[in-house]
Amino acid sequence: MKIGEAQKAYREQLSFLRGQRSDYVKQQEENRKKMEEVGKNNTSPGVTLELSKQYMERDKELQEKIEELSGQIKKDEKGLDALIEQEVGIFNSVASEQQADAMKKYFQDMIKCMEIARRISKGDKVPAQDEKRLMDYDMDLYQMAHNMAAFNMDEKHKEWDSLWADEEETEYEDPEEVAANAEAAVGAPEGVVVEGASQETGSEE
Repeated sequence: MKIGEAQKAYREQLSFLRGQRSDYVKQQEENRKKMEEVGKNNTSPGVTLELSKQYMERDKELQEKIEELSGQIKKDEKGLDALIEQEVGIFNSVASEQQADAMKKYFQDMIKCMEIARRISKGDKVPAQDEKRLMDYDMDLYQMAHNMAAFNMDEKHKEWDSLWADEEETEYEDPEEVAANAEAAVGAPEGVVVEGASQETGSEE
């Protein structure tokens, strides 16, 4: 099961359980109000005692259900927290790798731009796309290189291929999408079956 699928299942289950608990809490409040009314309208001690006993038993029954639901909610909240923690960890890992890769590429491009400026300053011919790269990187450096080229007009010049000729544009995956589609370390909530979801999960703590 993927993290995104598991989180959705947990959130839906928690919403359902909290709704159930809320209903039982309201029933308990109404039951206690009726129990108080019976105590106030004490017309027949025997009847009052019997009704009070019924209301107390009902109160105990409702309290047990509320506590059971609260326990399940707490368990599912822990499962959801674990999934969120896993998702954030994967997101941060992917984002960090991409940032490191982007920084590495930036320095590689910087070195290439410096080499292009050196070639231009010698009066050599470089491809238009390389000139544009240098212009985008540093217009002052580009103009300085061309100014220096005027002093090397009589030198022997070379024609260069592009330094980016064989380089493909790097496409990065969305870290959020990668994290959501990673295999969840926590299974679905107890009693919940997620249709179409992979059931392979990591070990549950």
